[in-house]
Amino acid sequence: MENKWVQVWGQAHSNLSHFYYPSCEKTFRFVINSAISGHGIRLELSNEFARNFVEIGGITAALCDKDGTLLSEAETLTVRSAQSFIIKSGEVILTDAAKLSVSVGEYFAVSIFVKKGDLRSGNLLNNISLITASGEHTKTIRLSNERRKRDKVIEIAGQVLNLYLHKPLPLIQSVQVLNDTDASSVIVLGDSLSQQGFWTNRLEERIRSEYPGRYTIINKSIMGNRVLRDFSPRFPCKGLFGFSGIRRLQKDALDYPDCSIVILALGTNDFLQYGTIAAPKNEKPDVDAVFDAVLKMQDAVIKSGKKAVIINTVKFGDCIDSRPEKEQLAQKYNEKLKENADLFYAVYDQAEVLQDPDKTNCTRKEYLGNDKLHLNEKGGSAVADNFPLQLFE
Repeated sequence: MENKWVQVWGQAHSNLSHFYYPSCEKTFRFVINSAISGHGIRLELSNEFARNFVEIGGITAALCDKDGTLLSEAETLTVRSAQSFIIKSGEVILTDAAKLSVSVGEYFAVSIFVKKGDLRSGNLLNNISLITASGEHTKTIRLSNERRKRDKVIEIAGQVLNLYLHKPLPLIQSVQVLNDTDASSVIVLGDSLSQQGFWTNRLEERIRSEYPGRYTIINKSIMGNRVLRDFSPRFPCKGLFGFSGIRRLQKDALDYPDCSIVILALGTNDFLQYGTIAAPKNEKPDVDAVFDAVLKMQDAVIKSGKKAVIINTVKFGDCIDSRPEKEQLAQKYNEKLKENADLFYAVYDQAEVLQDPDKTNCTRKEYLGNDKLHLNEKGGSAVADNFPLQLFE
């Protein structure tokens, strides 16, 4: 079969805000478990949301164990044949290809030595491990993670927001391997309900079991993300919620020819966020406008030769930010998706799967975290285990 570059891991970038990594000489080792095989590797590196340049002193890739201990000789990755290079503010660059053979289920490590520059562009995900250590350690066999003082900010923010925030993952936008088995990626374009990883990680487990070596799940969700509106500038963590789904669809999904399916899991924040600390009251959405935007997004997905799966909004009646008006808007949107399902390739009704039988505006309490909005592990499993895998056939 034809060789093609396929994402084995990736993320959508936003401004890391208070969670960023201040400038220092540090090695970042990303530990990835591969869902597909490959015989080459390259990276996309992003400095999109920083105001400063970042100086990279070296990058390597090697097979490793699940703890990040290197098991093979480290292969050097370059940019235009240079081992050291600058990533300008707002820039996204693609490295040269390097030789690395990885099989389905194997772990490999990408180690990046940052010589200088604040790392402000990235995301917070839990589907890979990140080890950080002061100094240049791209070829060091075993690294011990150094906890940073700024991690306390994440813990406090998690307590204030009543949710678990993962360790920030900077720099890398995608990791691609050269595949010859006709594998493809499935990109999830969602908000924090997807970013938390409870249903996306479980869905990946199911797909790996059912279709070994065929698909990778690439979680390009951004917390607080909305279909129609960018992050509100009044929000204290400016930029963290990212640009609107309709604005970032092209860059985060359609620009990747290896992608075969796009799962659009947005909309909840459009109806829940306005009138809170995150967005003003005048950003109240129009249901028809949100629906038309999602339909437009699907049309763009189809025109790019991919399939789109739409996931509706969760019931959020027990959430502290909920109001009857917001619940009615979200319900009207879900009903419109259901009534017009024939316009879409597939619509997945997660609201029905999760609904509290005694409170029609709420999700079952046993499926929710402490904030009564985000799913816990049990809720994530319910969403993933009811997801129709025949869509991947």
